[in-house]
Amino acid sequence: MAFSDLHLNRVDRYKLGILLLLVAVSVGLEVVVHHMMGIEVVYSHFFYIPVVLGAIWYGKRAVLVGVFLAVVYAGDYYLISGIVQTDAMIRALMFVVVALIIGVVMDYMHREQEQVMTQIANAALSGSTAGGFRGNLDEWRARLRTSVNVKRMKEERNTQGLILALRHRDAGIQYEAAEALGVLKEPSAVPPLMTALTGDRYSGVRWKAAEALAQIGEPSVGPLIQALGHPDEDVRWKAAIALGEIGDFRAISPLISLLEDQDRFVQSRAAYALGQFGSLGLPPLIVALESGGPDVRRGAALALGKIGDPGAIDPLLVALDDREDSVRSAALEALPSLGDEAFPRILAHLRLSSPAVRALTLQSLREMTDRKVLERFRPHLAEADEETKEAILSQLGTKGERSG
Repeated sequence: MAFSDLHLNRVDRYKLGILLLLVAVSVGLEVVVHHMMGIEVVYSHFFYIPVVLGAIWYGKRAVLVGVFLAVVYAGDYYLISGIVQTDAMIRALMFVVVALIIGVVMDYMHREQEQVMTQIANAALSGSTAGGFRGNLDEWRARLRTSVNVKRMKEERNTQGLILALRHRDAGIQYEAAEALGVLKEPSAVPPLMTALTGDRYSGVRWKAAEALAQIGEPSVGPLIQALGHPDEDVRWKAAIALGEIGDFRAISPLISLLEDQDRFVQSRAAYALGQFGSLGLPPLIVALESGGPDVRRGAALALGKIGDPGAIDPLLVALDDREDSVRSAALEALPSLGDEAFPRILAHLRLSSPAVRALTLQSLREMTDRKVLERFRPHLAEADEETKEAILSQLGTKGERSG
């Protein structure tokens, strides 16, 4: 998922590219003007442009730009004449000195600005509770609630401040606030994070809110279960993923019910979430596979495959005889995830099945396109009946081959 539109200043996206371009131009001038044309001094003034811009944008880190250009400048002198004259060395060192001085000043200014803005923001927000700024609180938030302040509030564990930032009109600030609340794992943040998840929000903020709720864990389970019934399918599948991450047993039954969702993608995400529960989800999923509706049986088979517990082999073998094509295909897709033991069991099951049942399963097998899975049948083909062997070898492109 892309979040490119979360940046407030478009120039921020291109800073590095602009800086690299200017450095490349500087190197080009060095090669063409100095090395090829023999002009020694004037062109090097251009080098200060990437040095100064880098220091303004990146602070002391721009010393790397200064060092690189100094090495290029002095190195070319050495290549041309075999020595680096004193005046050339001084000019090269000036690139480093200028980058360092401006970088130190910019870092100091940024720290001072951060402190001042944080103090003003805290004063404005605290004053709003007493009525002093109530009329213009949204304006204050818009001006003062920056990503710098979100970072500071995270460091200070200022949950209430982050909850206020979560209501900011800018999606980038909401995203960072949701991320910070998840790291802090503060239970009191569950209601506002649920509002961010279920409200009319930018999808990236919704995803980050769901992720934060998963990090908070048990306090989020009840509200997330309720969100599985939300009218927006985007909310339903994100809530399902969050519940799978938490792994609380209470969510298994609601997630199984979600396998019958009207949206196919929501169904698949519910199956994925159920697969996150491990052996805890095995008994209820086996029941669902045996007695649920077609969509539930299909989703349960996929979830059992994701769990990967060999205890699901027998129920999934039975599902190979299901009357629904989608269920048989899901069972055949799931079984290879349960280990090598599943392959001879599948072949034995087909060998003992009635011709009508075997024909249905073989149809699903002929539709299998994963060659790596099909190859895992090869060592066991001696145990297969001729029809099954022929179907597998045909899919592998070796129709005339015989095994065993």
